Amino acid sequence: MVIGYYKYRLKEFILQMMLQYKYRKKLVYIGKGCILHKSVRLNENITIKDNCNISEDVILHKGVSIGSYSNLSRIEININSTIESGVKCTGYGEGKIIIGKECYIGVNNILDWSDNIIIGDFVHIAGPSTGLWTHSSAMQCHNGLNLDNKAREFRHTESIVIEDNVYIGGNCTIYPGITIGHHSIIAPNSAVDKDVEPYALVGGVPAKLIKKLDIKES
Repeated sequence: MVIGYYKYRLKEFILQMMLQYKYRKKLVYIGKGCILHKSVRLNENITIKDNCNISEDVILHKGVSIGSYSNLSRIEININSTIESGVKCTGYGEGKIIIGKECYIGVNNILDWSDNIIIGDFVHIAGPSTGLWTHSSAMQCHNGLNLDNKAREFRHTESIVIEDNVYIGGNCTIYPGITIGHHSIIAPNSAVDKDVEPYALVGGVPAKLIKKLDIKES
């Protein structure tokens, strides 16, 4: 088993060196300790800082920056968007995450691809610890089911849509099935369990309308 382990580590090391060489001409910086899946697709002028795990089905477009210790999977990130350190993609279903251009995802945020997450352009999601959750296991625990029982009727999933020009404060929770309208603001420490209309400032637990926004004051 020891010999097999070292063979695996050597094979992984060679793969990572080949990927680094492949993308060097595209001005892609890959930091120390990073692991990239062979299916990753990288455009040019990309920065991936130290100790990131870039897993399967990841597409990074021109000018994207990924902070250290991020764990990305099933995600497409469009031009000039920034992912801060410690961001984690997780899930158990068949969803995918699509992030628009010029977006910002703050430190230690969580994106759940159990269902789809669609994020528009110029969206800022502050950290730390804002979570976009597309599934709930409430019925699973209420019915006393084992963790490996992933029947959809007991592990409900719904997609999340965040339209263009939205700001979400730190330490927020966005629940499954939510649409957040364009040019809206979610105050920090909020739990969003209902759709948010465009040009709205909402906040609280659960989040409620604070006021409608004039584009000049937002």
